Amino acid sequence: MPQPPLPTVIDYFRSSRCLVILDDVQNIFKSSQLAGQYLAGAEDYGKFFKQIATSSHQSCLILLSWEKPREITALEAVNLSTQTLNLKGLGEQAAEILREKELADEEKWSDLIDLYQGHPSWLNIIAATILELFNGSVSLFLADGTADLFLGELEPILESHLERLSDSEKKALYWLASQNEAVDISPKPADSELSQSEFWQAIQSLARRGLVEKMLVGARSMFFLNPVFKA
Repeated sequence: MPQPPLPTVIDYFRSSRCLVILDDVQNIFKSSQLAGQYLAGAEDYGKFFKQIATSSHQSCLILLSWEKPREITALEAVNLSTQTLNLKGLGEQAAEILREKELADEEKWSDLIDLYQGHPSWLNIIAATILELFNGSVSLFLADGTADLFLGELEPILESHLERLSDSEKKALYWLASQNEAVDISPKPADSELSQSEFWQAIQSLARRGLVEKMLVGARSMFFLNPVFKA
């Protein structure tokens, strides 16, 4: 059986300044389980991530993933060189996408960008729909208001996220979807089918997937579901 490549990678990281980017890291994790549980045979990735984070070198490893590895969460608490960056939307810069698509009604572009959170892929898909159905008119697309978010061809992309969830995460997510504002999760909701431990684990896991976000209200943490998943 061949030896794992870890020692060689560490040697390269120490002898040279390297940048290694691993994309779609969520594919090494199990579906229908809480976030960050490795598939059988992929457990060594956890050892690899931990060794890279705790070894002395001047290189950088970037992980692109829908899910945060559990090792990263633990290492962030004690290792300043390990950090998570939750990518946000493009904001006003997203207007370049709509300009490239030659959409009309520029005065409405900011509403469209806000509605789809400045997400470049989402805006490209929705822009194609606006061209196809409304001849590029953003005003016509938004004519009925923005209360009901149109998903269209975004739906299978979002479903691929939801298909990875455990049963407890789905229950917590459906409860969050029924709330009109950010909520305090202590104590757990009285109408939840989950125990307090299960509920907190589910919220924690959803946050590690980027589906649930946290905001501070005074000294308390409040949680809310990403609005696009309420649609």
